[in-house]
Amino acid sequence: MRALEIDHHMRQVGAWVDWSKTVDTFKLGEPSMEVQGIAVAWQSQLSTLKAAHALGCNLFVTHEPTFYTHLDSVSGEFPKVHAEAKRAWLTETGLIIYRCHDVWDVMPTHGIRDSWARGLGLDGPPLAEDERRWYGLYAVPRQTVHALAQDFAARLSAIGQDQVQVVGDLTRTAERLAIGTGAACRVPHMAQLQDKDGRRPDALLVTDDGMSFWRDGSWAQDRDLPLLVVNHATAEEWGMQSLAEYLKVQFPGVPVRHFPQGCQYSSVRAVSG
Repeated sequence: MRALEIDHHMRQVGAWVDWSKTVDTFKLGEPSMEVQGIAVAWQSQLSTLKAAHALGCNLFVTHEPTFYTHLDSVSGEFPKVHAEAKRAWLTETGLIIYRCHDVWDVMPTHGIRDSWARGLGLDGPPLAEDERRWYGLYAVPRQTVHALAQDFAARLSAIGQDQVQVVGDLTRTAERLAIGTGAACRVPHMAQLQDKDGRRPDALLVTDDGMSFWRDGSWAQDRDLPLLVVNHATAEEWGMQSLAEYLKVQFPGVPVRHFPQGCQYSSVRAVSG
């Protein structure tokens, strides 16, 4: 197969994407090249790119940007030399970079949001969702927010994050939880979801790139609406595993490797005594 076949496939299945404005494009490399191996990861960080290249992958499918901004454009916030050094290495190796973001965020069953819900143990279809399918409202067994956060932390430990931050009352009882999609976690919008009986969420599960503690945290506390917060990368890791499995089925003649990245940070606690 040639690399451009992945783009052709995503354009066929991604009817919800505005293909005139999408970020789902080739960022570097020659799309007409024959693919020897496909690497899949949440983000095309240099260490992961080098690992993929060392294992013979010449097509790297990334969910997030390669050059630090959403449009992969030159930004004054980051010295141009840093992006150019990365670009030079990629050019030298011939590694092809393709971004799969707008399609994969809301790809039914396989994509980011549905993989996130499945990994969290949120069974069945959502009670409600917004028209773009970024947000979903799910039923959870009646329990305290503290117990819910503990359950999620146990599940997330397998992908590199063993703790969940909570803003609000840990003793609050929850039966309906709203989740977002990666950084698409606009707290006031998620709070407006309601089931067929008009009931809104008792708690929201959001990401640290999708909310602001001083803004959204304060707003939610004033409304007695607990927020459970995890890392953006953690919330999309199961979706990237799913993308790798999906590509294996769609392109069976090419090796596909998933490179897990998981939570981007480590938590360091004080030593008591």
